[in-house]
Amino acid sequence: MDEGLYGRFFAIEERYWWSVGTRRLFFALLDGLALRRTARVLDVGCGTGIMLHELAARFDAPLGLDYSALALQFCRQRGLRGLARGDATRLPYATDALDLVLALDVVEHLDDDGACLAELARVCRPGGHVLVHVPAFPFLWSDKDVLNHHRRRYRRAALRRLVTGAGLQVRHLTHFNTTVFPLAAGLALTRRERAPGAAADAPAAAASLDTLYGLPAPLNAALTGMLGLEGRLARRLALPFGMSLVCLARKPHA
Repeated sequence: MDEGLYGRFFAIEERYWWSVGTRRLFFALLDGLALRRTARVLDVGCGTGIMLHELAARFDAPLGLDYSALALQFCRQRGLRGLARGDATRLPYATDALDLVLALDVVEHLDDDGACLAELARVCRPGGHVLVHVPAFPFLWSDKDVLNHHRRRYRRAALRRLVTGAGLQVRHLTHFNTTVFPLAAGLALTRRERAPGAAADAPAAAASLDTLYGLPAPLNAALTGMLGLEGRLARRLALPFGMSLVCLARKPHA
């Protein structure tokens, strides 16, 4: 991800509708696992630490790992501990050591997504869980994906193959951010967004991000509420389309 985006995310993610709404869904899924406060939890690609900060309110000592030294500096500004700098395809943790491993908006950044899933599965204990969140539908590729250093967007079947290929069992797999999907899809088709690998129109993308992240407070509140309602459905049902995909998987006992 462009280093300049870390500061922007740090400034808005406590209140920005997409960030708030997705975290609510993640925790709704995790609540169903009835994990103890002493559970060993790792947030891979923890970024500026907003998810790790909320995990710390539920678990005694969650761990965070990121490749970016700048991202970890922002985590420290939040007062977070248990941080490590490392590669998501070579995690510095013991095999079968963790009860819950999260990779939220991480896998799409990596050249070898299979190696990352294999590592998530390796460090998760038998009977433990892995939670993955990725952007959906390749045809939605845009300059924002380029600025975020994405390598790909995923179809449901591709994500399922990736997860099961790592030896994990899918417990719940759903699209999310479904309500705004028709608008985004229409814009993508109208503008004929770039294919993965194409260069970004940096000024246009920056202007788009300014608009996207600078929503008026009433609109941001409305979208937050809308995504909250959608999250209640996504927790129980497999939504057929959306801007992203969420997969909760379990590592089976040998």
